[in-house]
Amino acid sequence: MTPDLGWQPDTSEDISPSNPQVLVEQLHYYKCLLADLLTVSLSLSSTNDLRTFLESVLATTRKMTASDAGSIYLIDRSAPVHTVCFEVSQNDSQPDRSLVNFAVPLNQDSIVGYVAMTGETLNLSDVRDLPDDAVYQHHKTFDYDIEYHTRSVLAVPMFDSQKRTSGVFQLINRKVQDISITSDNVREITLAYSDLDEKLLKAIASQISLYIERSQLLGQVFPS
Repeated sequence: MTPDLGWQPDTSEDISPSNPQVLVEQLHYYKCLLADLLTVSLSLSSTNDLRTFLESVLATTRKMTASDAGSIYLIDRSAPVHTVCFEVSQNDSQPDRSLVNFAVPLNQDSIVGYVAMTGETLNLSDVRDLPDDAVYQHHKTFDYDIEYHTRSVLAVPMFDSQKRTSGVFQLINRKVQDISITSDNVREITLAYSDLDEKLLKAIASQISLYIERSQLLGQVFPS
């Protein structure tokens, strides 16, 4: 039997006592969610290495949102041509082929670039069926390079204390079943991200921004 990820919130679904079994599943979901949020909060003070911290937060956030894949990008404005750089990337369906040390131009052509440039959140149910007025696009080259199949995407901006975008947190393919995604099943087992997923990711992205700024400040005060 295919493993099931259990009850997950709909875009507008709240706790409801109308069905006892559903209520039990909902309470279990929110209990696990709270535990994962505490894990993220504790890692803020217990992890000193940026990459280790980002890997941990990304893994926990993907678990919270039932995401098959995800990436955290940081903006590099040190060169004349600004870029958005992969810092960490995880992928359950192709775990040995996640992208690393990769950068895209800081412009509105890509999903990540658009979020980084505008500071807007994008919650896309299907990247192959974008709004007609979208100035961004899903670059299929990424999928081809690692033989992946992207459908649903949630990308939120990260802001520094000056309200300037410092990076992007992106989740990919929210799943209903804990199995690898293929071209045959991607439409069947992936869902759009919920409003709750969006709120959670924004909250966690703000914590990442605080951690990065704190690390930079400590590096200035206590240089290695």
